[in-house]
Formats: sequence, structure tokens, C-alpha cells
Amino acid sequence: MSARARHRSTAVAATAIAGLLLAACSIAGGETTVPAGDQEHARPVEADAAVADPSPSPDGAGGSARRVDPRLGGLEVGFGEFAITLEAQEIRPGRVTFVIRNGGALVHGFEIEGEGGDGDHSGHGNGELKLEGPEFGPNDVVRIRANLPPGVYELECFVADHDDLGMRATLIVRPDAPLIREQPAPGRTGAVSVVGFAFSPDRIEVAPGTEVSWTNDDPTPHTVTADDGSFDSGTLESGDGFSFRFDGPGTYRYACSIHPAMRGTVRVA
Repeated sequence: MSARARHRSTAVAATAIAGLLLAACSIAGGETTVPAGDQEHARPVEADAAVADPSPSPDGAGGSARRVDPRLGGLEVGFGEFAITLEAQEIRPGRVTFVIRNGGALVHGFEIEGEGGDGDHSGHGNGELKLEGPEFGPNDVVRIRANLPPGVYELECFVADHDDLGMRATLIVRPDAPLIREQPAPGRTGAVSVVGFAFSPDRIEVAPGTEVSWTNDDPTPHTVTADDGSFDSGTLESGDGFSFRFDGPGTYRYACSIHPAMRGTVRVA
């Protein structure tokens, strides 16, 4: 048996024995399902349901914003060269669906491992948990379901030496993990965040004469480059911004020239 095969066998066995990581991995578009874990014999974890706080909280701009559990709708995970970004660094225990998007130009692979503890992050209590998903290419989306007890977990790319190049992140699971501000629905807005190796929102509609701004909230550089060459931000380091005024009606498509799978659209009408 090859070292790679032994590695996969160990990962699956550890998951089944623990009975806490239970998943089906599917690549968007291909509908390929890869079993990983034993859902039937999984042990339930309390604080299971993703929740939303119906009470608005101040958003710092004189308004209010609803706070929601980041697990609602799936926990977004961005993969790209060479970093991993998480929608939230801390979540509550229970079921979660990781939605892993490959915004890079290379093949990547998702792996999560850690030790479920007693909520004190000491790494003791429930033993080592490990789950490895399939490899997936540029613009692919992989969904992995898991049932996580309190503890500290490492997410990384298992392909080649990508983890040593920086493709790793830490996720803390604890009962009092904070809720996050709900993201506004795509609409007539002039602000776009570059986060999780994606443009958010990736489609916006604005009136002629609107200045649209992009902010790079990722730890890695990106660009905002129009398909037709009408605008180009150049390289935006983490925290940098770029703005462009759209005077004429039309549909403007753009991408990150560093990570071509990252695409967005501005409709001016």
C-alpha cells in the first residue's frame, strides 16, 4: 500500500471511530459523492442548530444589523494560492457544512483535523478527529458536512507542499462563539468586498455615474481587472482598495488576474 493510500485509510478510519465527523463530499457541477464517515452511528452533539438573533444590533453607522450564526447556509471557506480564509474563525458546536471554493488556478484538497475537547481548547477529551475530502480544481466548490464537538481544528490543503506555503487555518469550536453580522443581499450597492477568494457580492447593479469600490479583505493579493480592459486595479495587497466610476450603461464583467476563477459583474442601468 502506498503512503498516500495509508494516509487516506487512516483518515477515514479515525473519522468512523470517532463518529463525530460525518460527511458527504460533492463537487459542484459533477454531483460526485464521496462517502467519508459513518453518519448512522454518529454521536449527537449539543448546541446543534444554527441560529439567528432576531434582534437587530447597532452596526456602527447609525443603523442596525441582524446577527446570525455563521453556519447558516454553510460556512464559507476560500482556497487559493496560497492561503485559506474562513467566513468565521469561531463557530458553535454541532452540525456544519463547509462550503469550500477554489478561487485559485491550481488543484487543492481539503483536510480538517483536531482534537475535540471539553470546551477549554486543551485538546483533551474526545480523541483525534480527521477528515479528508477530494481534490478539486479551479472554480470547483466542495461541500463537506461534519458534526463538531468543542475543540480546536486545523484546516489545510493536503496537496503537495501547499500547507507549508501557507494554506492552513485554525477553527475554534465553542458553545459561546459569537454570531456575525448578516451580509446584505446583492442589490444596488457601490461596495464590493474581496473575501474568501471571491467578490462579495459578485453581481451588483448601480445607476450610471456611480463609483463602485472594492476592498481586499483577504490575506493574499488580488486584482480587479475588467474583461474588456476598461479598468484595472493593479495588485491590491490585503487592506487595499480600488474605485471606478461607471458612467455608461452596460454590463461589465471582471476577474482577479491572479486567481482567474474569481469573477464578478457590474450592471449599470
